[in-house]
Amino acid sequence: MTNLQQSFREYVKQKNQEKEEITLYNKNRKKLRIDYRNSQQNKEEWKKCVLCFVVDKEGNVIIEHKNNDEKDGCSGHIQSYEVATQAVIRELYEELSIDIEEALQVIHLGNVVINSEETKEELQCFLEVYCLFRDRDTILEYNEKEIKKLEKVPGREFLEQLLNNEIFPCVEAYLPIIMKFVRLYQERFGRKIVLQRERD
Repeated sequence: MTNLQQSFREYVKQKNQEKEEITLYNKNRKKLRIDYRNSQQNKEEWKKCVLCFVVDKEGNVIIEHKNNDEKDGCSGHIQSYEVATQAVIRELYEELSIDIEEALQVIHLGNVVINSEETKEELQCFLEVYCLFRDRDTILEYNEKEIKKLEKVPGREFLEQLLNNEIFPCVEAYLPIIMKFVRLYQERFGRKIVLQRERD
């Protein structure tokens, strides 16, 4: 817990100074340099990031509508002083006000390498993907500096949108993660999910 508290303190300090550090790596995950949020990223530079699918007690996945009009799950950068689990717990608190005790229930689904050639976007990152099945009814309070609104999307509909690139680019490496999420979701809610590509 000490490491988590240190992670939160360091991140809040950077936020208050409006200088959030971003560590950049090469494709072999060797550290290249530290820059700041919104700085230009070169093609040979990669970030380490986390993404979490947050599911409420009714089985809806929470989609964040960002202020830049993008749709996303709870996501962010892994800071140089963090491991991925620390980062996802911090992001859940920062973006959705989910406290540490609840966030500790995250389940790691796997990792994805996202490169600009595959997605046709600038972002290149090593992405650790998690899910959190909420066990509380507390209302999510989102960070208005980053998020315009939250949308609750039923599980199957969320997955269809994800596979159709309607949320963010869904590269081939997401498929094992999606299938693991489907198994966990079905175990949790006792609802079978049949995706369009399985019906075709």
